[in-house]
Amino acid sequence: MSLVIGILFGIVLERAGFGSSRRLSGVFYFKDMAVIKVMFTAMITAIIGITLSLRFGLIAEHAIYLNPTLYKAQILGGLIFGIGFVTGGWCPGTAAVGAASGKWDAFIFLGGAVGGSFFFNETYTWVKELYEAGNQHTAFVYESIGMSKDWFVLLFVLMGILVFWCVELIEKKITQKSAYLNSAFLKQFSFVLLIAGFSVFMLSGEPPSAAKTNGLETLPQSTSSKVSEQVLLTRIDNALDHIEPEELAQRIISGQKDLVLVDVRSEPEFLKFHIKTARHIPLKDLVEQLEPYRNLGMIVLYSNGMTHPAQARDVLFRM
Repeated sequence: MSLVIGILFGIVLERAGFGSSRRLSGVFYFKDMAVIKVMFTAMITAIIGITLSLRFGLIAEHAIYLNPTLYKAQILGGLIFGIGFVTGGWCPGTAAVGAASGKWDAFIFLGGAVGGSFFFNETYTWVKELYEAGNQHTAFVYESIGMSKDWFVLLFVLMGILVFWCVELIEKKITQKSAYLNSAFLKQFSFVLLIAGFSVFMLSGEPPSAAKTNGLETLPQSTSSKVSEQVLLTRIDNALDHIEPEELAQRIISGQKDLVLVDVRSEPEFLKFHIKTARHIPLKDLVEQLEPYRNLGMIVLYSNGMTHPAQARDVLFRM
């Protein structure tokens, strides 16, 4: 699936004209705003598509990897990225498209990107503090401004529509021509986006809770706040209280959607290294943050040793 998505992504970039560094760099001179148009179209498609997919239960929230918010490091990284973009005329993704089209400058840019990656890895211990600057864990804009997710989706769509019209005006002023300004297409496209933005309200509700477990035996539901100690001991005796590393690795590789992998170590240890798809949840926050996954799928706790995960597992089982 990743290969198919990657191929389609490359085709879309090529069709959008992103195989040309001249067109890409045109956005910095306000002569060609294709980058802004394509990126906002992609972001609006993603925000609406993911929201509705979660709503319909097509994907599970814990199956989506969320990058940590390191606002200071990311602001600096964005500035460095922008300088590289305007200087070289490529970003890594579009450079791959350009290379596939036989553009030698794209090959050189990709070589620089690979070399830069090696250089960063070798100097990581020196820049680690900067790399982790402004750590806010995983922060969402709508939560930070006290807005509901649905209203934020609509606001983002409205902002996107405004951007589409503004970039057409900018192109018209700078180049004396615009392909879509006041055209029927732009009006119809804006209307479709507006309806799509409102659809998150029309289809409001919680995602289906009857998630399948791929044959995994889940913890028995209990209407009592206290689960029989005998049941817990029986599960331990039958090795149902833990998972072997090989099995966990296989479930991660296969992309099991109902697998919730939780790292209960300290935050510095988590940031230094953690298993792919894992999320960091302190022991004191486990009950609250794992409540939405009660009796759904598989929750795996891990740490540097066995003590803390085992203690936390027993506490959660008794709830």
